[in-house]
Amino acid sequence: MKARDNPFASHRIEALAYRFTAGDGWEKLLGRLEATAWRGAIVGPHGAGKTTVLTQLEPLLIARSFKPRRVTLRAPDHASERQEALASIGTMRTPDFLMLDGAEMLTTRQWLSLQSSAAVCAGCLITQHRTGRLSTVLTCEVTPALLDGLVHELCDAWLPDGEAQRLFSRHHGNLRECFGELYDRWAG
Repeated sequence: MKARDNPFASHRIEALAYRFTAGDGWEKLLGRLEATAWRGAIVGPHGAGKTTVLTQLEPLLIARSFKPRRVTLRAPDHASERQEALASIGTMRTPDFLMLDGAEMLTTRQWLSLQSSAAVCAGCLITQHRTGRLSTVLTCEVTPALLDGLVHELCDAWLPDGEAQRLFSRHHGNLRECFGELYDRWAG
């Protein structure tokens, strides 16, 4: 089987629509962002869909005349990339909308510098693992049932009884890692 035909290939995972909890959705998220002067945080553990939300929110922001500019921060061993990414924020102006993925990577000094640079932007939305730096506008929640439903959508089959819970537990709720294991199983 070719890698691109694997139902758990990254391009298929990235094409999945973000699943909001019951009663929530894109318009409500945009309403919460507007209520916080277009500044807020998407909070959740690793692999819970924070980056997916940013990606899928971009066209909605463009439709509202914002100009989304994504900055992604990686693990500490990429310090030079982080400095370059943070420097790019200083060039942003209205109608730029800063979308910072990985705010937990910032030191307090970097966060304070970013806040002053981002103040001239039309909006600022960050992702982080815990609440704190900006008002939380969305908490990404994952469950074994969500994993099972996404697997069904990807390959039109349900996981065996209890398997979603076992995968979920083994990977501490990180759906990205769950899909990685399923990719390897399917390929093998």
